Amino acid sequence: MEKVLIISTQKESSDTLFDIIKPLDFSSYDYAASGGEARRKFDYMDFDLTIINTPLSDEFGTDLALDIAEKSLSAILLLVKSDIKEQVQDKVSVTGAFVVGKPINRQVLLQTIPFVLNSKQIIATLREQNQALKRKVDDVKVIERAKFCLIKYLGLDEKQAHRYIQKQAMDLRIAPRAVADNILKTYEI
Repeated sequence: MEKVLIISTQKESSDTLFDIIKPLDFSSYDYAASGGEARRKFDYMDFDLTIINTPLSDEFGTDLALDIAEKSLSAILLLVKSDIKEQVQDKVSVTGAFVVGKPINRQVLLQTIPFVLNSKQIIATLREQNQALKRKVDDVKVIERAKFCLIKYLGLDEKQAHRYIQKQAMDLRIAPRAVADNILKTYEI
């Protein structure tokens, strides 16, 4: 089950929103009256879904959406006046946040939230894959630097340096990156 944070200047609006989304079976619901309060809540708690009912008392809400997207994996739904929906969507498009125009149609909101949560999951998976690829690229860079050191200081050719690192990794039962790190510690000052 998911945890939801509803950010709205008025508690009554937040309660009404929660009543609308109750059929979606969220495990817990929290409320924040301002962007500052919401940021503090994110310091110690994670939410699966964040609904921002704009404007807030201390800011509009788009900067809050950008901050939340940067610091968490929460799905974000902004509720804005229909006449500025496209402008807000342009501003927060990089976050993966969804923008729904007000007045809110109950059915549209209930259909949008599962879509937003599924999108959040896809984005989280892509971020994990991206991090794994970055680690692999970093490993390759370090291994190439280590091979260069072996070529420069031991007179090996590229194939021999590659074989040396692979053999050391197998013999010591460690990753080639660890062998490369040890080589760099030895030859780079």
